[in-house]
Amino acid sequence: MKLDVGLDCTERCFDLPEWRALLERDPDRQIFATPEWNRLWWEEFKGDKDLFLLTMRREGEVAAIVPLYRKIEDDQRVLHFVGGIDLSDYLGPICSLDDREDVADTLASWLIETDVEWDVFDAHNMPVPFGFAEFLVDRADRRGLDFKLEQEETAALLPLPESWDEYLAGLHAKERHELKRKRKNLARDFPDARVRTATEESLERDLKAFVEMHRGAEGLKGHFMRPEIATFFERIAHVFMPLGWLKLDLFEIGERALASTFSFAYNDNLYLYNSAYEPDLARLSPGFVHVSELVRMSIDEGLKIFDFMRGPERYKYQLGGQAVPLNNVKLFRGEGKADADIR
Repeated sequence: MKLDVGLDCTERCFDLPEWRALLERDPDRQIFATPEWNRLWWEEFKGDKDLFLLTMRREGEVAAIVPLYRKIEDDQRVLHFVGGIDLSDYLGPICSLDDREDVADTLASWLIETDVEWDVFDAHNMPVPFGFAEFLVDRADRRGLDFKLEQEETAALLPLPESWDEYLAGLHAKERHELKRKRKNLARDFPDARVRTATEESLERDLKAFVEMHRGAEGLKGHFMRPEIATFFERIAHVFMPLGWLKLDLFEIGERALASTFSFAYNDNLYLYNSAYEPDLARLSPGFVHVSELVRMSIDEGLKIFDFMRGPERYKYQLGGQAVPLNNVKLFRGEGKADADIR
């Protein structure tokens, strides 16, 4: 069923009361679907981009919000979901599972009929279990749009049991042994190491420690925390902390941080967004042990899902994570565009 579409090209779209109402009705809502996240990302990285926010209504009630932006890439006008591939682990329309098919149908129709100029719709990081990518490709194909559908990466989710003992029992024997061994080794050298969660009073100091630790990492990880990325993290922290969504945790011995994590607690999920550890202590796996402590704490707090987020890191699966594929869909306006090289 095709929905009625409204288009807003101004930043006031992030204040739509219907956006929050839509999320409240969706039991599967996730942190990257919030207007707060979308506003922060847009304000920080809008640069040479154009904003297009679609509201889709059924009988006057909003059924979906589709935040898009357009950017010129290799002389082509490319549409993306607001949030960007590098910083938003999950992208897609903001709608319930029940409305995915209608939203895909409506979006495909809008792309064909709109006066908004575009050449490619490049949609990344769409979780396969959500199923929207498959619906979108089907509807685009029916309307004659060329497309590409491919898996681009995986995330890892851990459904949390009711107790730590139950969690340990659910791990494979080898992984359970390794987890116990690493926790024991670190406790032997640092028996007083504890996880401390940042508060409003300690936030500035703890953010600085996290950023500095991240920049001290080896390889690509150390280069990731550029000034504009650090500023984005700081803005997220200051907006999410009063909402109760931020979890900035440091694994410490005295005032020395061995590891740190930047996470979100939202809708009974813990999203492990980013992490770092002291490289000089790599032999003791402080990052691994720290994350295992977060798993234990999440179980104790009654959370339902520990989301390790996007990326192939082995530790996620050692700690029980289950792979969730992420799809990329490219739709091409006009004929002969399916072989275009879009980066």
